[in-house]
Amino acid sequence: MKNRIYLIVIMAGSILLASSITNEILDKRKSRLKAKLDEVASYVAVRDSKDPEVSEAAVSWHIDHIFLVVNQIYKTVEQSDESNYKNEFNMIRAYVFAFNTMPRGKATAPESVRPKENVDIDTLQMHFEQALTTVEKLSNLSEKRHFNHPVFGTLNRDKTIQFLTIHTEHHLKIIRDILKDK
Repeated sequence: MKNRIYLIVIMAGSILLASSITNEILDKRKSRLKAKLDEVASYVAVRDSKDPEVSEAAVSWHIDHIFLVVNQIYKTVEQSDESNYKNEFNMIRAYVFAFNTMPRGKATAPESVRPKENVDIDTLQMHFEQALTTVEKLSNLSEKRHFNHPVFGTLNRDKTIQFLTIHTEHHLKIIRDILKDK
């Protein structure tokens, strides 16, 4: 009887420890994404900068695109049916997520996350505030909430946050390159 009680206590402790570690990892991912979004917002003052050798789009396009992606993907994840989630291996996702980098010029943004031609400061500020709120709400969803990426396959909540961080950094690199000699 005594051994069973010890076993139950050890199992309960293990479950609590695993849950705590999972929450810690989620908090770190959320913090990384928020820090990147703060950096994105710091470029609003130079939003009209362009360098056609780096990108056809101005800095403002990249800024708003990042915010639109975060906000649009959240809506999809929020509305997903977690009972339909299926974890499947995806080689391209494994590579991109392992190296935390995406190649340039390989994908085209869907229409729903393409900014308008002339993005004003108020729109950028509004989309930024929505994105920050979205990151908080996203981390509170069930782990099996998901969205289907056309290249990376089905991404659960945690993989979605990781994708958003990688995607944001991808566009931050483009913004930094546009501004490099300015």
